[in-house]
Amino acid sequence: MGAAVTRRGLLSRASGVVGAVAAIAGGIAPNLAGVAQAGVSALAKVSGKLQVVTMVDWHPEHNAFLKKTITEWADTNGIGQSLDLSDVAGFLGSSDIYQKLQAQKAANQPVDIILRDLSARKLNFFDLTRDVTTQVKAFEIKYGAVNTGARATHFVDGKWIGIPYYDRSGAYWVREDKFGDAGFSIEKGSFDTWDKVRDACMAVSRPSENFYGWGMTTNRSGDGESLVQTLMFHFGGALADETGELVTLYSPETIDGMQWLADCYLDRKYQDMVPPGVNAWNDLSNNEAYLAGVIGFTSNAGTIFAKAKYDGNPVGDVTMLVPVPMGPLGIRLQGSGLHYHYYMKGSQNYEAAATLSEYLLSEEQQKAILNISFGYVVPAWAKYWDHPDVTRNRISMAFKKVAFNEPPFQGLAWRGPLTEAAEAVGDSNVMTDMMGEILGGKRVDLAVRDAHVRAVQIYKDYGKKGA
Repeated sequence: MGAAVTRRGLLSRASGVVGAVAAIAGGIAPNLAGVAQAGVSALAKVSGKLQVVTMVDWHPEHNAFLKKTITEWADTNGIGQSLDLSDVAGFLGSSDIYQKLQAQKAANQPVDIILRDLSARKLNFFDLTRDVTTQVKAFEIKYGAVNTGARATHFVDGKWIGIPYYDRSGAYWVREDKFGDAGFSIEKGSFDTWDKVRDACMAVSRPSENFYGWGMTTNRSGDGESLVQTLMFHFGGALADETGELVTLYSPETIDGMQWLADCYLDRKYQDMVPPGVNAWNDLSNNEAYLAGVIGFTSNAGTIFAKAKYDGNPVGDVTMLVPVPMGPLGIRLQGSGLHYHYYMKGSQNYEAAATLSEYLLSEEQQKAILNISFGYVVPAWAKYWDHPDVTRNRISMAFKKVAFNEPPFQGLAWRGPLTEAAEAVGDSNVMTDMMGEILGGKRVDLAVRDAHVRAVQIYKDYGKKGA
């Protein structure tokens, strides 16, 4: 039996995580009012370097735009020489991000602001970030309610951990032309259930023409974890119970979902719909295959569409977003994944970092990023959902219902509350490892049972009952 996890113990575990790495009336938080009034003179007081770390996304133009915008903002405010701008990959090297941030805090050298998606629960557990509740409340007065996914994941222990920057579209992407030629369409409900999706993918597949309907992997990857978890949820399985204390992975419903998914890759009658080597894919492989015209149905963030549109790839004009298909339960469980601004506790340039956030959330800058990342970036705040650059975008409008889900779907922790234990199960690739064993010949029920046992131990390590 494992001991309950301490901060030190969790830090040790985190080293194995992959990828994880107003004044109210004026719309400015009270403690920033002086900054806003002082303008350049306040920003000129930067101590040392203003350290800004940004996400690297699968959309080079999005990344370049963000870098250019921040650099120009710093130059305009007279602090260009003091700006230290890096991306996450360069910032981390070979380190896990939570380990790196913890080490920086211990050395009294934290960066000032990070722009990306991180685990709010881990940031809070390690006490790495400043409480931004005052700022979020001020932004809500100015820009309206924040998307529900942010509230579900980043309002922790009665406080906001990060400031929502933008939300991201994502779900399942369909080649409307290929499926339409075969008689399938969104309007006809051809992608409403997983059974219908599989039938449609079979019908459009042409291996002799290097075109495959089913473009999703179960390999150890973010995409693989998402697919395996999604099938579990929609067949009625769940990692944990409503209390978040007990693991419930080993169930007839989970076994049924895993059997259905395994059949897609193992049953000979479906072999023509699956690209060769699909279960060796990483998180970039399906993007590349879709944009090359090799696959017709896949799951991804909206970068896959935005990249096509920005590059003038004709695939973009025949691509549409569809919600997650339903399983036997007849329900859809789908959430969104926002990007945030995180202010590191103990940093030297909080005021300048907060002023940068004010700038990036302004209407001018939101409009710009919505257009650069057309169909990928969607608003995080209600006011911007009424902007013409959003309402004219069919991808964004198709995603709006997900952005305002009530109650918001909480991912792997569903049916219970978000917990560090549930996050650790995801970080440990329990789900894709389970599917890998099944595809390798292990009986489905035994693979699910063993994954359950593994998850129980993780839950116990985090002070939960587990079983």
